[in-house]
This record gives sequence, structure tokens and C-alpha cells, in this order.
Amino acid sequence: MTTALDSAPPSSAPLGRFDGRLQFDAWVREALRAAAAEGWREVVLCDADFRDWPFGDREMLETLNSWAGGSRGGGARRCTLLSANFEQLRIRFPRFVQWRTRWEHLMDCRQIAVRNASDVPSVIWSPRWTMQRVDVERSRGIASDDVQFCVEWREKLGEWITSRSRPGFPATILGL
Repeated sequence: MTTALDSAPPSSAPLGRFDGRLQFDAWVREALRAAAAEGWREVVLCDADFRDWPFGDREMLETLNSWAGGSRGGGARRCTLLSANFEQLRIRFPRFVQWRTRWEHLMDCRQIAVRNASDVPSVIWSPRWTMQRVDVERSRGIASDDVQFCVEWREKLGEWITSRSRPGFPATILGL
């Protein structure tokens, strides 16, 4: 049985092992560029607090705009953000917060209920490519387009989304 995933061309996102903060940063950027260029319809970004993700610069926001804007012609897109604490996003990345507000209709932000934030995986997932940061402190991990790896991570993240999280990081905060 052939699926759309089987017939899709290989992703241009990086594959293999990465080691170190600079390489992690570069691979996040490359992955999101691939998502925009290849029209990934679904992306899950998961981290304890996203404090060391490259969400602060204009180039990254242009890439995210390209991904989000592509939904007009290529079908609906969805980005799920999973985190134990969104406060670091608010503090460190005000441009990202503005981007999130603009594209609220594409976003599902979920706050994970955990006792220890280090229990939250650091992952970028799509149906055709997944990157896992195995050692967050040293920014070491693996990226793969292996179908089984992607399916396993979808199942794990699906559990976090449906059973261990609640809506969080609202696009607007209403107050008196």
C-alpha cells in the first residue's frame, strides 16, 4: 500500500546526528525552511521552554511567514507548540509572540503539566521528518525521515497533546 508520504520526494531537512548549540540552531532553521519550501501541512514544536531556540531574528520569522502564508494555496496548515512554560518565549522573543498573534488561526499552543520540565521532550515533528534533541544541555540529537521514527514520535506527542496538556500561550491576553 502506497501513501502520499511514500510517494513524496525526500525532504531537504538535515538528517543524521547533530552536536552542539550552533548545529542545533542551524538544523532548526533548515528544518523550518524545508517546511516552508516543501509545504509541510503539520508541524509540532515541543520543548520545556524554547529558551534556546532561534526564534528571535527576522530571518526565522520570514521563514515562518513563508510556511504560514503557503497555506493559502496548498491546503490548511497547523503548527502545535507544546511547552511546560511559555514565559521564555514571551520574554526572549517578542517578535515571535507578534508572529504567533498574527497566525493564531494556524496555531495550537498547549501547556504541558509536568513536575519536572526536563521530562518534556525537545522535538520538531512532521509526518515526513523528525528531529529529537536527546541531550538538551549539550544540544545533541538526531534527525530522521524514517517513517517508523516519525510515527513513534507522533504517537508520543499525541499522548502529550491529548492527555497531558491544556491550552496555553494565548494570542491575546484580556484584562481589565
